[in-house]
Amino acid sequence: MKGRLIFGIAAAYLFLAVLMCSLIRRSQAIPWHEKHSIICHALGRTREGYHMTNSLEAFQYNYSRGQRVFEADIQITSDGVMVLRHDWNGDLGQAEAFGWTQEERGAVTARKFLDTPIYGMYTPLSLKDWFAIMESHPNIYMVTDTKYSPEVEKQFRLFVDTALENGYEEVLSRVIVQIYYKEMYDEVTAVYPFENLLWTLYYIGYPDPGEILEFMEEKEIPVLVMPSSWWDGQKQNDLRDSGIKVYVHTVDDEEEARRRMTEEGISGVYTDDILPSTAAQWK
Repeated sequence: MKGRLIFGIAAAYLFLAVLMCSLIRRSQAIPWHEKHSIICHALGRTREGYHMTNSLEAFQYNYSRGQRVFEADIQITSDGVMVLRHDWNGDLGQAEAFGWTQEERGAVTARKFLDTPIYGMYTPLSLKDWFAIMESHPNIYMVTDTKYSPEVEKQFRLFVDTALENGYEEVLSRVIVQIYYKEMYDEVTAVYPFENLLWTLYYIGYPDPGEILEFMEEKEIPVLVMPSSWWDGQKQNDLRDSGIKVYVHTVDDEEEARRRMTEEGISGVYTDDILPSTAAQWK
């Protein structure tokens, strides 16, 4: 009798595990932009109100509030390790420990960065740390913000190698690469066949509408991104009936986000604060 009970419990756990895996695979089969209208900017604002930290605690707090698509800023340390940080200029409460002055700031070693809490309380993350988080949270996506680089292939080789060398290749299927100019598409895909890309315009400006439509159709890029202040009736007309999903950044005002998404043809927003549950009420 006891043996049957144990067998039954084991079978039930196995069934649940298979069911969960099936549901996750089925969910991932739907393109991310068909499921998610909110992109959590720089891993979101912390519980205490700090933004742009790209920290472990920011992720944990915002994941608990329902965020599932996380934009992360990526920099390279002085010893060649990718970490989550917006740039090597902002203080974030780390400047003194880094030995920075007002005149001289720049990349530090990975160890120095990871050993120095952000604002004295938040845990910095390496890209390897972030990939481990993605592996343990199979329902999240990452939008890259690698900034402009004259060495894109070298940059993305390091990005991909960080995943491959540490056993995290699976998470690359949930990485959404932001490209900043048309040539970057070939530079990135020469390194790895990423499944998800989007084109963000803040670096080059708003090009000719025909150029947008031709490039995105040719490369099968479904999402276009621009600053919220750029979006107007003319651009809405330019892209009407194109099938392109347009996201704008960075929008923390709920009324602005609601108006953009319900009245002005926007598919989603990058935000520090707005929750998916709030956006769902506008549909």
